[in-house]
Amino acid sequence: MGAAILVAMLFAATSCSGNLDATLKGDGSVRAAVRLTIPEALSARVRQFVGLGPHDPLFSPEAVKNQFIGRTSINLVDVSSPTPDILTSVVWVQNLDTLIADTNLVPPGMIQYRKIPAQGTVPTMRELSVELSRENAPYMLKLFPGIDRRIIDSLSPPALEPDPVTADEYRLNLEQVIIGKKNMPAFDACSVEIVITVPKAIASASGGSFSGVVFRTKLPLFDLLTLEKPIAFSMRWPE
Repeated sequence: MGAAILVAMLFAATSCSGNLDATLKGDGSVRAAVRLTIPEALSARVRQFVGLGPHDPLFSPEAVKNQFIGRTSINLVDVSSPTPDILTSVVWVQNLDTLIADTNLVPPGMIQYRKIPAQGTVPTMRELSVELSRENAPYMLKLFPGIDRRIIDSLSPPALEPDPVTADEYRLNLEQVIIGKKNMPAFDACSVEIVITVPKAIASASGGSFSGVVFRTKLPLFDLLTLEKPIAFSMRWPE
């Protein structure tokens, strides 16, 4: 699930909104499906920055497979690129605790999965929480299958810069240099919808909404690329 959450670092579907669907089972395993599409309004500009031809693919399924060679805490189930601007992938985590303990991929505090002891009439609970910040942003590239560093570099996101500009300065850079003012409406429309299904009905959550066993949140791409303020969300359910 950690891998899937970090799709947010890129772009979205043809409507310029992305989808991540992750399911956490009672045994701690996670299966997550992700779809990445560079919107048409931005794909030509991205190709120009990374030195690709107008019809060259932006994603390489073979490169994604190579990223997972030797990994044990997270596995790639499937990856495909049905069009030059689209990448779909499915990842599987056998045990979320094991993934979180792999500090080569998950820094302390970015993903937490903990048991909360019963208190009075409140039963034992499980809590899943995620916090994305400039401190842990570089790990997103390790976790998510398919992010091409060239594409990320073409956007010059402050979240990955050692001496980042402010969000206002970054917007000015996007308008004047990186994206172009005419493409900004398409860029501003980009967001990522995260859907997480947990084993039992959610009792409380922050940073999103919930109904039954399903938690939802929507993250603007601009906020994810700048991370001027950390982005956090969490949910609790009875064990």
